[in-house]
Amino acid sequence: MKIRIYYEDTDAGGVVYHTKYIAFCERARSEVFFQHGIKFDEDGFVVRDLQATFYSPAKLGDLIEVKTTVDSIKRSFVNITQSIYKEDKLLFEAKIKLVFLRDWKVSTIPKDYIDILNELS
Repeated sequence: MKIRIYYEDTDAGGVVYHTKYIAFCERARSEVFFQHGIKFDEDGFVVRDLQATFYSPAKLGDLIEVKTTVDSIKRSFVNITQSIYKEDKLLFEAKIKLVFLRDWKVSTIPKDYIDILNELS
């Protein structure tokens, strides 16, 4: 997913504020499911664990791309890697564990969700 960096994404120096990278990753993850007609009304994934590494800053006006890959899928959680690039340069990478919740309880990931996730592998 490509994202343009706007003023609202940056600090006073025009550099992307660190928490925005996590928001960009969330947007890209959600978009994958939205494109398949899934809206997460009452069920969905929550972040259980996140390890972030910042390599180089994005700046005002940059066009970045968020790439998502699935590392493993288990009964109720999925491990993914999300990387943010500007052209071919890696700017940010996050290792994320997502847990599936139904009625606010850990639950088995539905098959149609697993099929969508497998498209990212």
